[in-house]
Parts: sequence; structure tokens; C-alpha cells
Amino acid sequence: MATTAQLTEETTSKFVQAGDIRMHYNEAGTGETVVFLHGGGPGATGWSNFVRNIGPLSEHFHVMLVDMPQYGGSDDVVMTEPHSTVTARAVKDMLDALDIEKASLVGNSMGGAATLAFAVDHNERLNKMVLMGSGGGGVSIFDHSPSEGIKILMEVANNPSVEGLRSLFNVMLYDASFVNEELLQARYAGIVANPSHQEARRKSNNVWRGVLADLANVTTPALIIHGRNDRVVSLEGSMRLLSVLENSRMEIFNHCGHWAQFEHASLFNRMVEDFLSHDD
Repeated sequence: MATTAQLTEETTSKFVQAGDIRMHYNEAGTGETVVFLHGGGPGATGWSNFVRNIGPLSEHFHVMLVDMPQYGGSDDVVMTEPHSTVTARAVKDMLDALDIEKASLVGNSMGGAATLAFAVDHNERLNKMVLMGSGGGGVSIFDHSPSEGIKILMEVANNPSVEGLRSLFNVMLYDASFVNEELLQARYAGIVANPSHQEARRKSNNVWRGVLADLANVTTPALIIHGRNDRVVSLEGSMRLLSVLENSRMEIFNHCGHWAQFEHASLFNRMVEDFLSHDD
């Protein structure tokens, strides 16, 4: 097994035909499969969202960081169904193609919404799920909608720029002091390298799927993580998921924005490893 230091985006990169969609993912480790689904920020990929998690967690599990449809190395898809529904089906088709019977899913933001859709649509293929800053918790009655973070995210998605990305990182993170020019340029390059992704998203229906009523029937073990200082997805949404998901527990990280897996990587990795490894 490769050590954490030896893992790179290039050496872990793979593709698979998942139904009608060619999907890109980064893979490391052996054991039970854990699929990571990133958020919907401009230029987002599985690797960019979970680069601080793949090494430590691949020491315990077979880790797959998936680029969702319309992102990274995965296909452009003009969607007539909600993105979460299409992504959940694509993940199921990936598991079929790779002969993987069941997996646990870890979803951030929009990836959390896709994880919830998978729990509803393909529950027989799901072991456990981890949700952090997850979509799918419904509209906040206390905070503005759309949120400050979603407004900036949409502005950058429609008119990408390095300075726009700087503003996005500032709202995504509690402490964005580590964000340097190299990181910004790399993320910007990821956006401009795939203009067809942006075109596919513009042509899609962008309908949001509500799953709260269906989740009342889901008994899959769920770990819900949320940053107290999240300015993208309201903490209220995760609290609502906690109340609906019968077999769930919640952890709130202080001094943490929308990317708990990034800002508090060591704690996040330990918590996820423990949750996925034990039944109690």
C-alpha cells in the first residue's frame, strides 16, 4: 500500500463507465469501500475537496474520491432530473461496474444531498453515511436564503475569476489565511479547463430535490458533521436531518466553516474512521 506521502492526484486517477456516464475518481487503499462526494463549488473535484482525507483514511479503507457529473474529469451531462438523483444513480452504476456490492458514502454540501438521494434510492447498497455541511436539510427559516456563501458561489460559477475564488474561499472557510496564490490559480485552472461543464450546468434544469419525507424511512447509520461558523449551509439544516434520520448522531465543530474535512482534517479523519469501523 502506498503511504500518504506517495499518494498524488495523478497516481490515484482512474476512470470507469457508469451506465451512460464516464466517471473519474481517485482511488487508494483496500478493505471496505468508502465513496467521497464533493460539494458544488466552481472547479470542485473529489481530490480538491478531500486531499487531506484520502491518505489517512486509505490506511483503513478502500477510498474513492469521485468527481460528480459536470465536474472534474467526469462527463458533461445535461440533466433533466435533480443533480442529486443523477449523481446517486451514477454512483450506483459505478459500484455495479466495479463489482462492489455495498459502500459507505461521505458527502460534503451538494455531495451530501447526493448521499441522501442514494440513501433513499439505493439503500440496499449503502453501509453507512457521513454528511458534513450537507444539502438536503430544507430551507432555513432563520437565515437568509440563498445564503451568503451560495450567492458568492453562483457569482463565481457564472463569472469565474481568481479574485472571485478568493472571496469564495473567504466565505467557505472560518480561517482562509492559508489560501495562497498557487491554490487559487490551481482552482481557477480547473474551472477554465472545462468550459463544457459550465455549459452543461447552464442547460440543466437545476431543480432541487426534497428528500426529508423519504428520509423518515431510512435507518442507515449516519454521522452528521457541521461547522458552527458555516456561511454556506445553515446549521439548522443538519439539525433537521438529525431529527429525521432515525439512526444518526451529530457533531458540531467550533471555529469551522463549510469544509470541516479540510479545516479540521485530523479530527475529521479520526471521527470518520471510528464511525465507519464500529457498530456502536
